[in-house]
Amino acid sequence: MDNKNSIKLEQSGELLKSWINFTGTKITAPFINRLLCSADEGVSSDQAALFQTILEKEPVIAAHIQTRISAVMACDFSIESEDRGLALKLEAILRKAGIQSLMRHLLDAIVTGYSGSATIWGEGGAFIRKFQHIHPSNWIFDDNGDVLLFTRNGLSVPLKSYPENQFIFHTHLLKPGLPSKGGLLRTLVWLYFFKHYAMRDRARYIEKFGVPFMMAKIRRDEFEDKALRENILSSLARAGSDGAGVITSDSSLEIINASSSGPDTQEWLDYIDSVYALVILGQTASSSGASGFSKGQIQENVRQDILESDCRSLMETLDNQLLAPLEFYLTGSKGKCRIKLDFQVSEDLREKAEIVKILAESGYKADRNWVAKTFSVPLEDENNNSDGDNE
Repeated sequence: MDNKNSIKLEQSGELLKSWINFTGTKITAPFINRLLCSADEGVSSDQAALFQTILEKEPVIAAHIQTRISAVMACDFSIESEDRGLALKLEAILRKAGIQSLMRHLLDAIVTGYSGSATIWGEGGAFIRKFQHIHPSNWIFDDNGDVLLFTRNGLSVPLKSYPENQFIFHTHLLKPGLPSKGGLLRTLVWLYFFKHYAMRDRARYIEKFGVPFMMAKIRRDEFEDKALRENILSSLARAGSDGAGVITSDSSLEIINASSSGPDTQEWLDYIDSVYALVILGQTASSSGASGFSKGQIQENVRQDILESDCRSLMETLDNQLLAPLEFYLTGSKGKCRIKLDFQVSEDLREKAEIVKILAESGYKADRNWVAKTFSVPLEDENNNSDGDNE
């Protein structure tokens, strides 16, 4: 394994950065449409940069995406093989290289439709130095669907021009076609646009009508006294913010309340937020309280079939593009080892215990060995002998 190109990639930080930023750009319908049309042609850099901006500006989408990714990351990682020694060796290499960080980065494909990293191989491919994650705006696609790296100087470099097994490229496709069409934010970008402007209009309404308008009626001669007029205005301002103010005894103060029937946007905003959850999590469960959740609680927020699909897709990518070449460089063989993400739902032992209790009350007995194995509890017979003593 020639690692000269790996060293070059490691030393260059160009692919880690994005030179496209839309944080301060006004997002309009023609702007979004132009970016989506460019992505349809394979030029996905601007679309990826837009999606990163949306994640910064829309906390609901960011929270749901984080919940979905956390559900996969909460699944235990291991390598399965009949050769247990080889499996442990490969697992140690991958963990030292940063496999958890790699999986987290590749799962960004859920957002953009694709994600990739460079594998920085050690001498001869006997180990992996690290994984260099590539910013999503640095990937583009040609008419044939081939993947290219988009560099700062404007060059498009096909991945096939690099050494074999140099990159790991993961996709999330909602439909056949270019990976740039497969991200979930491709589906949600218009809803974000509608919510963004609804929130803006609502903020303007609250700013204009949320604080009561106060008017003081004074005599004409007082009104013509500039100093007195400014003093009264200052008192009104304090009265509006502090609830207290001072005016002359001959003046009267009138509070003009705005109409309580403001724009009905809350129902519309709630609808958009519920669609966010349905598209990303597969259900309307909230991820707002996900902090500190256990593995099972995190995974409950994501529909099980979606979690399994994310895990299986990621396992396939890692098996074919990472584990297989690593195994080959070490042993000269392929296919002896497989990456395993444990996405199975934990057994509800409380529910099973309740079933055993109901059966006992109905005159039935659960198999003694099954009960001991299921609950991992040594059982004693009537003579106080445990199962272990009877064996």
